[in-house]
Parts: sequence; C-alpha cells; structure tokens
Amino acid sequence: MTDWKKVTGTQPDKPEEIDRTSSPLTVYLRKNIEQVTREVEGSNGEMTTEWQYDEKEMTVEEYENMALMKTIVEENTSGIVESVTQFQRDAVIDEYTQQLIEEGLI
Repeated sequence: MTDWKKVTGTQPDKPEEIDRTSSPLTVYLRKNIEQVTREVEGSNGEMTTEWQYDEKEMTVEEYENMALMKTIVEENTSGIVESVTQFQRDAVIDEYTQQLIEEGLI
C-alpha cells in the first residue's frame, strides 16, 4: 500500500474513487477529485482540462482485506453500541442502588 499522493490525469471522464479495472493487480483509491483547466505550457493561450486528485495504490488482496474489515465493523457497530449502552445503564443502576443503600432506604 502506498501513501496518498497528488496525481494529475488527462482521462476524459472523471476518475472513479475506487478503481479495480485499470490493473489486474492494483486497486486505486482516489479522493478530492477536481477537474481543472490550465494553460498548456509553451502555447499561445491554448487551454487543457485535467483531473487532479489524491491517489493511493494497494494490491487487490490488501483492498479485499480492508473491505472485509470495513464490513465486519459496520455489521458489529450496532452490537457494540448496544453493549456500551447496556453497560452504562447497569453502571447507573448500580450507582443509584449504592446511593439508596448508603441513605438507608434499602
């Protein structure tokens, strides 16, 4: 996996944020995709349109592992939230019960 780097592309269509088709071995992740127009160097005002974006490369295996981990986290998030919420409820009940005991009410 590479770090994010700034890339300029001349493809006619907007690059995909997740590109699994350009290479059989590499997945390209892109973000901050912007179309920019600039003057062609050494021309008399001729303009060209390009895409500028941040890009990271990873192997197909790295990407699939990342996607699997993301799925696992998404599937388990509600269970984790429920567990934390139940833990917080139990802690509040325990604290309230202790307070009632200390005050001699139970």
